[in-house]
Amino acid sequence: MKKQLITALSVFLVAPAMSATSVDIGYKAYTSETKDDNGGAYDQPFVKLTHFNKADWGTLLAYIKLENPGEVQDAQDDKAGKLTVKSLVIVDKQIGDSSYNYWAQNFLSSNRTVMEDNLYLGVTTNRKYGDLFINTGIGFNYSAASFSPTGASFDGMTGYAAVINASYPFSAFGLKNALSVNYEGQFDRDEEHMSTLGYDSYGHQIITTLKTKITDSFYTKLHLTHFDSWGATPNDGIEYGVAVGFSF
Repeated sequence: MKKQLITALSVFLVAPAMSATSVDIGYKAYTSETKDDNGGAYDQPFVKLTHFNKADWGTLLAYIKLENPGEVQDAQDDKAGKLTVKSLVIVDKQIGDSSYNYWAQNFLSSNRTVMEDNLYLGVTTNRKYGDLFINTGIGFNYSAASFSPTGASFDGMTGYAAVINASYPFSAFGLKNALSVNYEGQFDRDEEHMSTLGYDSYGHQIITTLKTKITDSFYTKLHLTHFDSWGATPNDGIEYGVAVGFSF
């Protein structure tokens, strides 16, 4: 299935109208309550490479992120921290001249302990209200997951997913800024999927990001994320972080 998705993405890559690549170097942390409730959550640095492409056919967003590169940060209780590799690919293929898109999204998170891969297939729509841009979508969710301490694994259809992505550019103190809020929710998860990763039937992440351009190429980012039965925080929690980045 992953090979088919990659093949589909290669077909979509035609003469871009806009293209940008960026590198972020940052640090993320969790509240003390989040750490108390989730043994796999711990503060760590990260490096993220992102590419965005907008063309006549639609948009492509892809990134690869290394969390705790070099395993420089220990986990909780002085346990050895792990390198986690995360990758995301989002394709919105415009349907004719409408404001609707065919939507494909794949997210993979993997380290020595746990692996989770979520593939969404559905429909999104784009709307603008002045400078405010909103993208919303709904689709089916296919997941694969494994958890090495228990040997549990899952591979199959598992409910459906919904996304809401909003962004708003503004100027303050002579600097260009962009505030974005990204909601991603999974509904009616399969029982085996839930038991493999310790999830509830419903889970979400809500990421709020403030990006400030210092120059045309250099920027800073602040983010705050709320998790509900998601990723390294199956028992809910809050992550926050800072990053500096360079676009080219």
